[in-house]
Amino acid sequence: MDSEFKFIRCSVESFMNIYLPFVPNDNETQYFVQQLLQDTSTGSRAGNASHSSDVATRPVLSVLTGNETTFAFRDYPLQSKRGRQSNSKITVFRGWEKIAQTIGNIEYPGERKRNKFSYVNVPNKRIASSNRGYNNKIDAAFVAACDTHKPLQTTDIAVVVGHKVAASHNRQNALHAVSANVQIMNEDVRRMFIFGITAERHNVTLWYHDRSHSAASYPFNLSTNPKLFIQVLIAFLFATEEELGYDSMVKLKPDRNYTFKIPSLPGSDKFRFFRTVEGLSLYHSNGITGRMTRVYKVVEVRESGEAFGDPLVLKDVWLDSSAKTEKEIQNAIFTDIEQFWDSPDEPLELKSFKEAHKKLVRDGSYKQYFLQIVLDYSGQKTKVRVEIGTEVRGFFDAEQDLALDAPVTGTKSQESQSLNDQTFVNTHRIVSQPPALPAIPSEQKRQYRILFKEICRPSGRLETLGEVVNVLSQTLIPLQLLFCAGWVHRDISSGNILAFKKDFESQGPWLAKLSDLEYATKFPVPQGSACAANTKTGTPYFMPLEVMLSTYLFSSDYDDTITAKEHRPPSPVFEENTLEIHEFQLLAESIANLERKAFETATAEPPTGVAHNLQHDLESLWWILLWNVCCRLDPEQSTPSLQNFGKAIFLNEIRPTDARIHCITKATFGESMTVSAPKSIYSFVASLFFLRKNLYSEYVDRGREGAYNDVGSYAKIHNTFFYVFKLLNIQATEALDSGAGDGRDLHWSELRLLVKNHSNKATDGSIVGEPERKRPRSNEDYVDGRAVESAGRPKPKQPRKK
Repeated sequence: MDSEFKFIRCSVESFMNIYLPFVPNDNETQYFVQQLLQDTSTGSRAGNASHSSDVATRPVLSVLTGNETTFAFRDYPLQSKRGRQSNSKITVFRGWEKIAQTIGNIEYPGERKRNKFSYVNVPNKRIASSNRGYNNKIDAAFVAACDTHKPLQTTDIAVVVGHKVAASHNRQNALHAVSANVQIMNEDVRRMFIFGITAERHNVTLWYHDRSHSAASYPFNLSTNPKLFIQVLIAFLFATEEELGYDSMVKLKPDRNYTFKIPSLPGSDKFRFFRTVEGLSLYHSNGITGRMTRVYKVVEVRESGEAFGDPLVLKDVWLDSSAKTEKEIQNAIFTDIEQFWDSPDEPLELKSFKEAHKKLVRDGSYKQYFLQIVLDYSGQKTKVRVEIGTEVRGFFDAEQDLALDAPVTGTKSQESQSLNDQTFVNTHRIVSQPPALPAIPSEQKRQYRILFKEICRPSGRLETLGEVVNVLSQTLIPLQLLFCAGWVHRDISSGNILAFKKDFESQGPWLAKLSDLEYATKFPVPQGSACAANTKTGTPYFMPLEVMLSTYLFSSDYDDTITAKEHRPPSPVFEENTLEIHEFQLLAESIANLERKAFETATAEPPTGVAHNLQHDLESLWWILLWNVCCRLDPEQSTPSLQNFGKAIFLNEIRPTDARIHCITKATFGESMTVSAPKSIYSFVASLFFLRKNLYSEYVDRGREGAYNDVGSYAKIHNTFFYVFKLLNIQATEALDSGAGDGRDLHWSELRLLVKNHSNKATDGSIVGEPERKRPRSNEDYVDGRAVESAGRPKPKQPRKK
């Protein structure tokens, strides 16, 4: 479970009116009360009689006692009438099943029909899961099917119910129920929202969860308020599947695959159907709210189920209701690109870019660097949040009772990962340094599905360093197109830079594609707009330092301390402590200031933020290069120094480590790493730190001139990246042309990288993993989109590192 879980607490009446599938009116409720007050009979054998004539009807006492005005449950009388109370959970809650069964057998006094779900008591029954992080058990549920000899299936559970006898265990009870709901929402694609019930003896709490927020009622007592409990049971037993949170546009097939139904055109009554073949990226979040991105390889099918056409990629995500869709953003970017190249005027600094790419834009072939959209669909919105309620945080951290038997059931954060997650040998697990919690969002979320033509491989799964450099160098083309058109991507990562070719096993070149445009925005942003505020988007591994710090690297307080010697590129002979004592003191002050600002951003929202600019996307590209060298090199070609260097920098945390700050701001940082690095990557690392020097110099120069919104000021760093990558590609080509040779050391471009294979196990016994995305407004969920697992081929023998 997410330790930052938060929800809205409201009155029972408000909860029922806003969230419950429906609320039976007074006449309908009264009809059920009348039926529940009547004794019933059942055909059964009296005693041990053996003849049919001995068959008699045995009366079954009514569920309710009293009259139509004043009534109570027979099994749960008013406090004053109770005798000695049992402390057995099974005994206390046995009556629920009888009450629900009796209500479900009553014909509804209207047009509603009984649904397929029945209430069953299943004390401490485990919910089945193929995910190793789940160990959830529940006490009861509204289910479509229940085999007492087998674990419950998430796809059969409509409503989760948790039981405890002691009132002091209310938080533990809620934890178990919510954790089970997390599992169901993660594993059943059809679920748009879900309900839960927790009860501590006679005190009942109702729960609701969707991708925008969670809500809970204040508890009510079923003994003193049986009418409310009856209405709740009626609502769950006679609701439609859609009212219970099931998406009518997705159907679960007997083979456990899903078929998505998508309109051929917006608003059309004609549909196309797509059946899942395999999950490419199925992130299992520790929480319910958020984007919850899922990516599938799908095939189009006819209504008969017959497949046809080439495989496609389907992305399923929940967006803020006001957010533009990925197709809308891509269309806007394409329009602005073409308008820029059609315009006779452009800033002088952009003239060379315009000339370099004019043929691409003229014939439309620039679109090859983006994913081709086949179809998209905007679906339902989440429910409007209850207006009157109290925000509750830290609910599961406040009581000691959580420690009593919490390990018995739950969703472990360290185990809830994407199915295509890797954990590289040189990177950290997520550490527990939660940032300041944002307010519970009031904006609804909207379902969005989009289909792409190309099945790609994320750059974070390419198999050699040369392939990575080649694909990243191609990515500079769409980034330059965005630069000229006045757009920033804001989420450059190893999962959003994709490599495409029709046959993954062929020796042909990869074509780079820039994906996941959901967070792309115009630049410069209007002053005071939401994009200009402290909005941190992206993947922490690759997030620009200024964005993480929420402050610009340039500071007038330290402007005079920046010396030419401090920012020179690393010399061929690497020595530590090469700075003069005075320069060290000045540099230490500057770094200390950045560290202080980093701490402040973790504890308070700054008054102004950093707008993601045209250099930040390039810095993310630089972090990807560094990550590949430090964290993905085959252990036989790496060193402990490289690995430790990566461990200190690449953490899935919004707050940067000191080492990450130093990596950009301290010119000599990393020289000790290079001393012990394999000789084969010396030239590569020198190029990396040359780019680092230019990145930092440009940040400082632009800050000194106050030119953050001057588009032309970003041309120099774009050109620098272009020429450095061009040089790296030339080196790789020359190495390829020279051939393996006898006894020749491997060139950096030939070094193999760790890639996870189909078996979901690390290659050669190493545990391999990928970075995770963290975005404050979604609280979740990074998914490497459109991923295809590597074939897991065995590696050829390689020369030992020097």
